[in-house]
Amino acid sequence: MLKNALRDAARVYRTNWKEGALAVLLQLLLRLMALAPLLFLCARETRFLALVCLPLYVLLVLPVRQLTAQCMQSALSGGPLLQVPTMQSYGRALAQGLKRTGLMLLWAAPWLCATGFAVRVYSGNVDVFTLLRTLMRLGGGSSIQGVKIVLLIYAATLVPVLAGCAFHSGTRHAEALGGRSMLKGHRLGVMGCWLAGLIALLPFLLAAGWASLDYVSALVGAISSIGTGTVSLPPLDQKIFVIAAASVVLLLPLLPFKQLLSAAYVRQLKEKQA
Repeated sequence: MLKNALRDAARVYRTNWKEGALAVLLQLLLRLMALAPLLFLCARETRFLALVCLPLYVLLVLPVRQLTAQCMQSALSGGPLLQVPTMQSYGRALAQGLKRTGLMLLWAAPWLCATGFAVRVYSGNVDVFTLLRTLMRLGGGSSIQGVKIVLLIYAATLVPVLAGCAFHSGTRHAEALGGRSMLKGHRLGVMGCWLAGLIALLPFLLAAGWASLDYVSALVGAISSIGTGTVSLPPLDQKIFVIAAASVVLLLPLLPFKQLLSAAYVRQLKEKQA
């Protein structure tokens, strides 16, 4: 079934690559619009206005993800990849997006807790000496080794997030085809398909990982100096432009194929049960 999904996704991607690129660009622009209020954080007097990004994200991004799934199913059956949604479909897509977001928050709970604690440490609300002793205990007497272990633990909190993304990756496509019942008993296959789709993003991940090595090393050194009473994050260097270029050249062109692969796999499940 994965082989057939790969064939269908490749066919639609090849014949609609311009529309696919435009769809990804549209999703990116909507995310930037929703996150634009974060600029209010630049001034202390207006930082509370940054909360506006939350309702904007809900109203703009969540429904578009579901509507995009409907467009992909239309393309797999020979229709257009880009369509103008109706208000009726928008309301249904918003409700479905909110439900999945609530479920994803449960998967992301370990990462959210760890990030919240990191913010408290950075803002100076945690006793520095207690934290330093904990780092040295974790690292067997070395604070640097302790920081590395903490960063590994923090990275591990992202594993449930990735598992949640894989688990729910087929839900919006199933709902676009009429319901989620077709996913019953096939969640492992859907997760495997989602993981297989990551291969398309491997060039970008390798480039971004290489460009991030220096920053991660500087970050370890900055956190290791916590005994001074302050933690200063290292500045972003020119490698950020490398990651940005890799996003344009290696990520955006291949992202539609990854999305189409999950859509095609769920469609195969529906046809198999028909």
